[in-house]
Amino acid sequence: MTEQVDKPTLLRIGLIIDSFTQPRWVRQCLEKIRAAGVASFEAVVKVPQVERREGPLLYKLYNRLDRSVFPATPDALELVSVEELIDTAPAASLDDLEKLNLDVLLNFGPSEWNVKLAGSAKYGVWFYVFGTSEKTPPGLREVMTQNPIAVSSLRSMSGQPPAEQIIYKSTSPTLSRFSVGLNNNSCYWKSAAFVARSLVDLHESHDVNATEISQSTDSSVQPSTNAAMGAMFLKLSGRAASRVLEKLSSFEQWILAYRIKQSEFKYLIPPADRFWADPFPIKVGEKYYIFFEDYVNSAGRAHIAVIEVDQNGIVSGPTEVLKLDCHLSYPFVFEWRGDYYMIPETGDKNEVALYRSVSFPFDWQLEQVLLEAKCPLDATLIEVNGKWWMFVNIQEEGVLVNWDELHLYYSGSLLGPWKPHARNPVISDVRSARPAGRLFWSNNVLYRPGQDSSMRYGYATTISRIDALSPTEYSETEVAKVLPDWDKDVIGVHTVNTLNEITVIDCLTKRRRFGARTPHPPKGSLDLLSFG
Repeated sequence: MTEQVDKPTLLRIGLIIDSFTQPRWVRQCLEKIRAAGVASFEAVVKVPQVERREGPLLYKLYNRLDRSVFPATPDALELVSVEELIDTAPAASLDDLEKLNLDVLLNFGPSEWNVKLAGSAKYGVWFYVFGTSEKTPPGLREVMTQNPIAVSSLRSMSGQPPAEQIIYKSTSPTLSRFSVGLNNNSCYWKSAAFVARSLVDLHESHDVNATEISQSTDSSVQPSTNAAMGAMFLKLSGRAASRVLEKLSSFEQWILAYRIKQSEFKYLIPPADRFWADPFPIKVGEKYYIFFEDYVNSAGRAHIAVIEVDQNGIVSGPTEVLKLDCHLSYPFVFEWRGDYYMIPETGDKNEVALYRSVSFPFDWQLEQVLLEAKCPLDATLIEVNGKWWMFVNIQEEGVLVNWDELHLYYSGSLLGPWKPHARNPVISDVRSARPAGRLFWSNNVLYRPGQDSSMRYGYATTISRIDALSPTEYSETEVAKVLPDWDKDVIGVHTVNTLNEITVIDCLTKRRRFGARTPHPPKGSLDLLSFG
């Protein structure tokens, strides 16, 4: 007789909508809920639509210009039908809700229902909040004040009296200094995954991991009045003029810097037609090698190169060592069982691939594809107590840049199979998510470098202490930040690597078109770090 295994009870979900026509990101949210397999729609309540005001004349003019000059593709706000996704759930009235024994009531209708229906489901009403102020349209404050980050959150309203809490929060980069729509579009697409992720957590833990809401507000920006929008137009014009002058007088270029032991950093500066970034050092015998991304402007993509250095500078190279029919970067190089391996970033191929050196350091061949995923970036591996861990950014559908969601995988072997962490993505924050170099130990504590691309792409490197690492738990705490603080022409540092007495960084520099100069040697916040 075959033993029957009881299936886990599905969470009972109610849905509040004001129309069966919803933005595309909402449809994607509902699709992800269904695909998660942990919940079922038990009721749909259709409430009256609230007339949405477009705002004053200048705000409407800005919106039209914004969508024309900065079209969002794919457009998260394009209206589509969601009726077939929820057609199995019976229609219900507001009076019926408390009788249905719902676990969650998901509100895509007017926000007034959050408080009114807070007691209608076991875990309350869930709803989205974009931005930091209900008086200002999402994304407008960030552009007006040049705020480098945009916050989106999934919240709950529950209990009596009703209390509001944050269930899931993500910090995204403000991608454009000029376009509210472009910034919002990426936030909407990424946020479509929040409900499904939170329902999976709830289904497994039988509780909501919520945090209290800070009541601090910023009153420096008033609602979108004609006066405020007029001031914004002047600011945008000034920014545009400043950007034009900046491009005429200088160009941006990634360069490298290294030091052996505690000597002064030495720069490795490429020709003006390319940039060098993502350096990974390794010592073989008595020789020091640096593998890096060699991006050629005319080709529009990069290959992997290597350079040999010593205390005095370049010994040989740079030499091309790996070139494919896609962009290559972040050459994570390491030794394992007597062989040398490399995992270059091959996000264009939607895979994480392992290469083995057949003649170090110049010849590499594909050994195995370790993982297939949506645009995986900067895979960084480490073995801890016999278990392998892979830290890698994975891109959500519709999101423009893959900077802010860190996924974790684990395996008993370098060669896999690789299993996803139960709480993926383990970090959803542009200030630390994307890997920025090898993990390292210091005083028996494990640290992870992460990119901070809030102020700009590759602005700084965050060093975080790993507090919990298991297949079901992950947490980290920021302990230091490497800032581009040693020279006015250095405006970014997004890779920090150390191994076998050699430390290597990359630096985003403003190279002047006239009167070029070499930046001062790296110091500043780098001196605060003691790598073990």
